[in-house]
Amino acid sequence: MTTLQPRPTLQALQAPTRRIWQYFDTILLAAVAFLVFYGFAMIRSTTLDSPSLSELPVKQIQFAVAGVIIMFIVTAIDYRYWHSLAQLLYGGVFMWLLAVFLLGLAAFGAQRWIDFFGLFFIQPSEMAKIGSIIWVAAYFARHREKLSQFRWVIGSIIYAGLPVALILAQPDLSTSITIMIIWFSMAWAAGLRWRHIGIFVGFGIVGLPIIWNLMAGFQRARIINFINPSLDPGAQFNIDQALISIGSGGLFGAGYSQASQVQLRFLKVRHTDFIFSATAAELGLVGVLIMLVVFTLVVIRILRIARIARDPFGAYMCYGFASALFFQMLVNVGMNLNILPVTGMSFPFVSYGGSSLLTFFVGIGLVQSVALRHKRIEF
Repeated sequence: MTTLQPRPTLQALQAPTRRIWQYFDTILLAAVAFLVFYGFAMIRSTTLDSPSLSELPVKQIQFAVAGVIIMFIVTAIDYRYWHSLAQLLYGGVFMWLLAVFLLGLAAFGAQRWIDFFGLFFIQPSEMAKIGSIIWVAAYFARHREKLSQFRWVIGSIIYAGLPVALILAQPDLSTSITIMIIWFSMAWAAGLRWRHIGIFVGFGIVGLPIIWNLMAGFQRARIINFINPSLDPGAQFNIDQALISIGSGGLFGAGYSQASQVQLRFLKVRHTDFIFSATAAELGLVGVLIMLVVFTLVVIRILRIARIARDPFGAYMCYGFASALFFQMLVNVGMNLNILPVTGMSFPFVSYGGSSLLTFFVGIGLVQSVALRHKRIEF
């Protein structure tokens, strides 16, 4: 005789949902919050006495508040839903990237933004950056048993590369490279074979002339000036000012809002691309080391969540987002130190930028969603 079990009460059904929030990574959130506040302080300092930039600190706060709200919404959504929606998301972002060529606004030699009814600007390439974390992770999760066959690896490159081709045409080389870094990190986590890596390296070397010819003129000029600055000394002005700013900061810096290179506006785009140099000038080596240590903590916490994820899809998303963050930080610091060409890539969570900040918070939400659900909940 079968014994009927009593129907669970509403409180019993809500209990598992409440329990999963105990796995929310507060250390990760605290580290991100520190970087955002650090960035706000530096954005305020670098835009003092600049009437045209005076509203940027307030805007950054607004973006941060919106980002936190979005992060908690994304965290509350079970990340596994995104696995089933990956192809729909892929198609939607692909259409937005196509729309750039019809409706996009051109600025600084690139066509990357869409004016959304005069309310705000949308940068579809940022949508593609976070979207690629989802759809590439879904691809590898579905086909991870087949990746020993080279045709499935090629398929993943084509799948990830179609949006990249549209982003390259804007042109936006830095975002394109970031997405391919995301692809590679996930492919590596999924078990990419060394012989396949060798094949890609060979094709990359052979294809360098083609890539060079496809690059925009200003992109080629940046690389040429990086290799041989004497060809165009004027193009090196901001790099020279960045190096002077870093060198003048010393151990503790000139003081908050006291660095002459920053406050006298010798250092350009000091609130975005060169906020690292501005921080070094005002807060010194200690200031930038604190920023880098906290940023490293963010990446480590994300990798920890990847390691404890309950399924490959969640782990791949975390690996992809961690690699994107680390790569963007590395390039930003590298160009400030003049060991990499200038690419216009900002410092995550610190530099001014609404689209990028919201994108990073969405990524943190995805990671936190994986953390919340890394254990099975018993009903």
